[in-house]
Amino acid sequence: MKKVLVVLNPSSGAAGGASKEDAVKKCFDEAQLKYEIILTKKNEDVGEVIRGRLKEGFDLVVAAGGDGTVSLVINGLMETKIPLSIIPLGTGNLLAKELHIPLEIKDAVAVISSSPRYKKIDVMKIGKQVFVLNASVGYSPIIMRSTTTAQKNRFGNLAYLVNAVINLFHLRFHGYEIAVDGKMHTGRAFECIVFNAGALARTLYPKGPDVAVDDGHLDIWILSVTKGLDYFRYLFYALVGRPGKLLPPMLSAEHTVSIKSKRSVLVQVDGDVIGKTPVEIVVFPAALTVLVPDERITLGNRG
Repeated sequence: MKKVLVVLNPSSGAAGGASKEDAVKKCFDEAQLKYEIILTKKNEDVGEVIRGRLKEGFDLVVAAGGDGTVSLVINGLMETKIPLSIIPLGTGNLLAKELHIPLEIKDAVAVISSSPRYKKIDVMKIGKQVFVLNASVGYSPIIMRSTTTAQKNRFGNLAYLVNAVINLFHLRFHGYEIAVDGKMHTGRAFECIVFNAGALARTLYPKGPDVAVDDGHLDIWILSVTKGLDYFRYLFYALVGRPGKLLPPMLSAEHTVSIKSKRSVLVQVDGDVIGKTPVEIVVFPAALTVLVPDERITLGNRG
């Protein structure tokens, strides 16, 4: 029987922490799994906590929370052979959706107790921290910084849209130097996003290249337009799925992406602002093992 360490973020999602913890416990008990739950704390080094607990012989680590929680847990699993499972409790749950992990707690736990597949996925590393979804500089980090946990818990993804409108006056060009595997690209842009997973890429870049979390490289989207009006035209075309000629081409990085700007701008990764430019992102292909549903088993409420 698997010995499972569940890392639960009590502030993720709309429900209260106690009810989420009780719901997770109930599902694990019903699945007759051997488990222990630990709750994350503000400003705690979750990766360090996990590395310490893994010495006790856990076979699996579960991230119960949103995408930010998943990234924190992954930092504790790097350079180990312990796989990750996800119970999506956050607002976006982009990685869970990318991997077709059910959004209901009971069904997500059933992935662990059934006969799951093991999937190798790529990760991004910035400094000593590991991330899985995307990194961006420009306008989106401003939106992420201004969207509070309380807003996300109450309004879900609508909170990001509201703050995007509120912060429109922060929309401006920046001069960038972007090195993709050493090849330099310069210019002025509103936004630069480095994608490792495809969920957000498919929303912002409809009918674009197939971005996948296990394709071994990063995809770079630079929104460089000549006029501010073109930015809003692009957003309109992207939202209706008819981006037309305004979509800039994506670049591909097999190793590293380095972003510098003439003026320091915010950097967000997996939904959290981590600092300012310059930033260097390194891709590690197939560096993490994740439990995903067996394709032969149909579970409810998949993303």
